[in-house]
Amino acid sequence: SSAAANNWAGMALDSQRGIVYVPTGSAASDVYGADRLGDNLFANTLLALNAATGERIWHFQGVRHDLWDRDFPSPPSLVTVKRDGKMVDAIAQTTKQGWVSLFDRTNDKPLFPIEYRRYPPSAVPGEVTAETQPLPTRPAPFARQLLTEDMLSNRTPEIHQWALDRYRTFRSEGQFVPPSVGRETVIFPGFDGGAEWGGSAFDPEAGLLYVNANDVAWTSSLAENRGGNFGRQIYLTNCAACHGDDLTGAPPQFPSLVDIGPKRSLAEITSIIRQGGGRMPSFPHLSRPDLASLVQYIISGENRELATTDSPTTMPRYRVTGYHKFLDPEGYPAVAPPWGTLNAINLNTGEYAWKIPLGEYPELAEKGMKDTGTENYGGPIVTAGGLVFIAATNFDRKFRAFDKLTGKLLWETTLPLAGNATPATYEAGGRQFVVIYATGGKRRAGDPSGGVYV
Repeated sequence: SSAAANNWAGMALDSQRGIVYVPTGSAASDVYGADRLGDNLFANTLLALNAATGERIWHFQGVRHDLWDRDFPSPPSLVTVKRDGKMVDAIAQTTKQGWVSLFDRTNDKPLFPIEYRRYPPSAVPGEVTAETQPLPTRPAPFARQLLTEDMLSNRTPEIHQWALDRYRTFRSEGQFVPPSVGRETVIFPGFDGGAEWGGSAFDPEAGLLYVNANDVAWTSSLAENRGGNFGRQIYLTNCAACHGDDLTGAPPQFPSLVDIGPKRSLAEITSIIRQGGGRMPSFPHLSRPDLASLVQYIISGENRELATTDSPTTMPRYRVTGYHKFLDPEGYPAVAPPWGTLNAINLNTGEYAWKIPLGEYPELAEKGMKDTGTENYGGPIVTAGGLVFIAATNFDRKFRAFDKLTGKLLWETTLPLAGNATPATYEAGGRQFVVIYATGGKRRAGDPSGGVYV
C-alpha cells in the first residue's frame, strides 16, 4: 500500500537562495499506525531542499506518528520579520491544528520557541504513540483547541441539550488524544482545519500574516476488522471512511453509493476504484479478486469472497469508522460560533492585530444570527493598497475586502457560486483587477455548482 507523505499542499520557492520548501502529508493510513511504528519521518514534515539538486538542507516534523490526519495543509509563506532590530528572512507554515510555525529560511531554528510536550498513550493493541509532540508557544492558536461543555451550540435550548447528550459520549481532551475503539474522540479544530489548502498571505510593510481558519469539531473512532477478504470487509477498510459504513456518504463531498448499480456499470466502478477521480484517490494495491469482491458488494450488497489463485490482501487489524463532522440535527455546527475566522498575526511580535468571524449562513442571518463565521476554503491575498481580499466562505457566496490593519469590512459582493479558491490580482491597461474562481465548492446539497471566473 502507499506510504503517502506526499506534497499535495503546494510548495514555496526562495529563488535567491535556491531553496524550495515542501510540506508533506501524513503517512497511510491516517488514523491507525500500528503497521507503521516510529515517528514516520518524513511525513508531516516541512522540508527545505536545494532546488537544483533536491538535497535536504533542513527539516521540521510537525507531527510525529500522526494518528489525526494532521498533515500540513497549506503551502508555506515566505516572510521577512524583525528580530533584535534586524530583518530576518523566514518561512511561516500554518497547520490544521491552528498553529503557525516560523523558521529562519536557512536552518531549522524556530523564531518563536517550540516546546515538546507529552500526550496520552494509545489503548489500541499494537499502537505506539510518539513520546512527545512539538507545540509552538507563539503565536497563540488561531482556532480553538479543546471542546468543553460550555462551548456547545446554544442556537435553541433543544439543540443545546442534543449537543450536550452527544458530547457526553465523546472523549474530548484537546490535541493529540489517540483514537479509541468503539468511542468517538473529538478532533478540534476538525479534520479540515484550522488552516486549509488556500494558504496564507503576508504583508511585508506591516509584518502581518493573514490566515483564514475553520473552527468546527469533528469526531472519529476505530473498529476492529473481522473476517476474511469479503467484499464488505474490503469496503469497510478502504471506502467507509468517506462513504460511510452504510454507503450513504456525506454529499456533495463524499457521494452516496446506495443504489449505484443502475447508474454506473461494473466496468465504470472498477475503473474509478483503480484510477481514482476528482478528490477520490486510486486504490492500485487491491488484488483482482479483492477488487471484484468490492465492486460486487457496492453494486449488489452481496458479501461473498471470489475464488482466486492471487495472494490475499493483508488487512490492518483496525480501521477508521469515518470522519464525522459534529453537526446538529439541522446541519449546523454543534459548537458555539465562531465557525470560521480571518486572522491577522503580527509575526514580529507573535500577537494578533485582529481576528474576525468570516462568513454567514444567509438563513440564520435573516433570523438575526449574524457574523457566525462558517467553514471556508480558499485563502486571502493582501495588496499594496492596504486591502485583504478573500472569498472562501461556503454558504453566503460572498467576496470581501477588508482593511489590512484593522479588519474593517470595506466592500463585499455576492458571487454566482461560492468562491472556494484563492483570488489573484493583476494589472492590465493601467487598471488593477482582482479575479476569483467560483465553483460552489464545498456547498450543501441543493446549493448551485458550476465554474466561473469573476
